[in-house]
This record gives sequence, C-alpha cells and structure tokens, in this order.
Amino acid sequence: MKLDRTPLTALLLLAALAAAQMLHYHPLLPDSIAVHFGTDGEPNGWSDKTAFVLTYGATEAFIVLFGVAFALLIGRIPASLVNIPHREYWLSPERREDTAEFLSDQILWIEAATLGFLMAIAQLVFKGNLGDASPRLSGDFWYVLVAFVGATLWFALRIILRFRRTD
Repeated sequence: MKLDRTPLTALLLLAALAAAQMLHYHPLLPDSIAVHFGTDGEPNGWSDKTAFVLTYGATEAFIVLFGVAFALLIGRIPASLVNIPHREYWLSPERREDTAEFLSDQILWIEAATLGFLMAIAQLVFKGNLGDASPRLSGDFWYVLVAFVGATLWFALRIILRFRRTD
C-alpha cells in the first residue's frame, strides 16, 4: 500500500510550520503565560512558557507520528478492528487495498486538520499573551472551533458515504 503524497505533504508542511511557530514565539513570550481561558476569554490557568511550548511540541509530534504510522498500518489491521459500514464487503481481499488507501488518505487529512486546529489555538494563546494588556483569548477561538468541527464532520461524511453501499 502506498500513501497519497498530497495529505502526507500537507501534514508534514503543517508540522514544519508548527515548529517554526514555536521557535518564533518562545523568545517573545513572558516567562509565565496564560494557557487556559474561560468562555469569556479571561485567563484562569497559567504555565511556564517553556513547559507550554514543549508540551505543545510533543503533542504536535505525537499527532504527526501517530497519523503516519496509523495510515501505514491500516492495511494490516485485522478486519474485525476496522469500524466501517459493510466491513466484510469493503475489506474482502479484492477491495482491501483500495479501501486501506482511501482510509489512510482520510486519516492523514484528519490528522492535518487536527494539527491545523491546534496550531490556530496555539496562535491565539501566543497572541493573547503578547502585548501590554493582560492576557486574553481572542473571540476568534469560536471561529476556529466551528471550522474544525466542520472539517471533522466533512471527513466523517466522506467515509460514511464511501462505504454506505456495497455496489
């Protein structure tokens, strides 16, 4: 099975941008930063900037490694562990490779969307901690959240529609 280069490239490009984001903002941040905010945007949780950046970086790396590993292994996972409609049909020997390639592409796109979401949230946290005013999370958080939920629903719909019938 081969991985589609487009979602893999998107995921790896986002990973590189996340690394650049961390390297750019780390020296600009105060030593203690607001990392958790209430629904009104006011901070209610704080962290050391290095601890936050390291945790963020580790999370990003895990997402990339997990996504690539899972996409590579989906073709080898026992059919009983793959949860798609009409599993027996779509994972029969003559369809398994095509099904695995489709699923691996979707996994990589979902991982890229998740990485993009976390990068956008981190950007809001970084920007919220810079400047003269007290830290505050931008109202843009809600747009980012809606966009991520929309993307997640889109990928779920693609998977459901692809496997809804047995031709």
